[in-house]
Amino acid sequence: MKIVNALYDTAFKKLVQDPEIATAMIETLLETKVVDIALTPTEFTKTMTAEDKELKFLRVDYSATIRDKNGEEQKILIEMQKAKGADDILRFRKYLAVAGYLPKSNKETPIPVVTIYFLGFKLQHVDTPCLKVARKYIDMLNNTVLETKERFVELLTHDSYVIQAPRINIGEAPQTRLENILSVFEQKHFAEEDKEEFINYTYPINDAVVKKMVDALHYIITDPEERKELDDEVEWESHEYHTTGKVVRLQDELAEAKQQAENAKRKFVHNLHKKGHSTAEIAEIAEIPENEVKKILETET
Repeated sequence: MKIVNALYDTAFKKLVQDPEIATAMIETLLETKVVDIALTPTEFTKTMTAEDKELKFLRVDYSATIRDKNGEEQKILIEMQKAKGADDILRFRKYLAVAGYLPKSNKETPIPVVTIYFLGFKLQHVDTPCLKVARKYIDMLNNTVLETKERFVELLTHDSYVIQAPRINIGEAPQTRLENILSVFEQKHFAEEDKEEFINYTYPINDAVVKKMVDALHYIITDPEERKELDDEVEWESHEYHTTGKVVRLQDELAEAKQQAENAKRKFVHNLHKKGHSTAEIAEIAEIPENEVKKILETET
């Protein structure tokens, strides 16, 4: 079946705004029972002007009551964010600061937060397509894990789940509920060459929620209004890629080149130092101030 790539905002919103689909995704990732779930007032944010060079992303918040393996219920805020490219991490943290950690009025109390990130890019050092970052309470004096939780700590820290869509590789067919959910976000089997808007979903569908997800993504293609929204998004992305996106890519390349040059300079200074050269000699050879040589040697020894 031909479906819309779930990483497009038009498609992602259609999935996560459906309570049944959102519940299934959250239950599968968190490995817990969702007793109740509701979308909270939130702002869908994305780059829409040529002057805006920040990360294009989409954020959805849920207020949910979950039941753990011990049968205890807890109300939490689940923040789901999707991004197609890497950028300043402060963009993500900015919204955590005003999510469940802080009350919105004097009558409200903060609730624990769980974050779920859907990424359209690959992390550099993590190969798994589905990463869970879970906290542990550790007694540092005895080096033991504490089997307890404290509200103060829970409100100041949180667990996170990171899905790297480009790293999803299901194989012949999904084998677990998690793989079934992830299969909808797999970035393979594109329907058109050099285009990523549409995907040919060919996996067997044995899960009712996955069928609903696939049907919803297929519906966007057939409905005139939904299709126009997708086409507008694709057109904007193409414009952004060749304008502000080009500037950002050049800035990233420049920053990387500067970092490589800085690393090479530091390595050169240390090599000269190991050979017995004085700081004055190193400064003359490397053509940098002597106080910079001293700073490099002091901060990295």
